[in-house]
Amino acid sequence: MYQTNSTSDNGSPLTNEEKLEQTLKAMEGVGKVKVYFYYGEMTDDQNANKLFSQYFRGTEQGTKNVTGMLVVSEGASDIFVKNEIRAVVSQVMQLPIHRIIIVPMENKEEK
Repeated sequence: MYQTNSTSDNGSPLTNEEKLEQTLKAMEGVGKVKVYFYYGEMTDDQNANKLFSQYFRGTEQGTKNVTGMLVVSEGASDIFVKNEIRAVVSQVMQLPIHRIIIVPMENKEEK
């Protein structure tokens, strides 16, 4: 069974996004991957006007429930890999599939 390390290369603890990224990278065909969590509406009045920050915030900013996800993957251009990622993320994160967006990663080497 594949297990993720609990610390990054520089010794700091991994965020939940990084842990999920490591796990998805281990799947066949996924390749490089980047995961962004969306945490529902902010309740802190101090940050209420920071609309963009409501979309892709790191886990260190609070313990809010994840209500959606964006997964950017090299292998997402293959429909079978994309569906496999969506199914795994949906089960692991207990999110409905319509709350998970999966897009192919830009391949800079082709340009």
